[in-house]
Amino acid sequence: MTQQRWNELGGKIIFINPKYTSAYAFDGSGKVRRSKINYSLAVFKNDKQYNADLSASYNIGARYWYSLIVGDKHFSRVFVGKSSNDTLRTPVTLDTLRNLRVS
Repeated sequence: MTQQRWNELGGKIIFINPKYTSAYAFDGSGKVRRSKINYSLAVFKNDKQYNADLSASYNIGARYWYSLIVGDKHFSRVFVGKSSNDTLRTPVTLDTLRNLRVS
């Protein structure tokens, strides 16, 4: 109902795929490990610990802005592509957005 009302008011809705957003560090350091003591903590490769949900929300926000700036609507860029050349795809994280240069 909220979406319908927002559309009536002229708003635009963009659906963001939240898959694997908590598996990757928002700082661009790669996949995270989960703490064995407290599963809600994500341990980055530089041994910093952050809340996994906070890191995921940063990455979801980055995917939203990336979709507006670049126009990538699918966000299937997580693992090896299904094309014949098997290009490695990278996840969109907050660091990707920071390093994005708009020409």
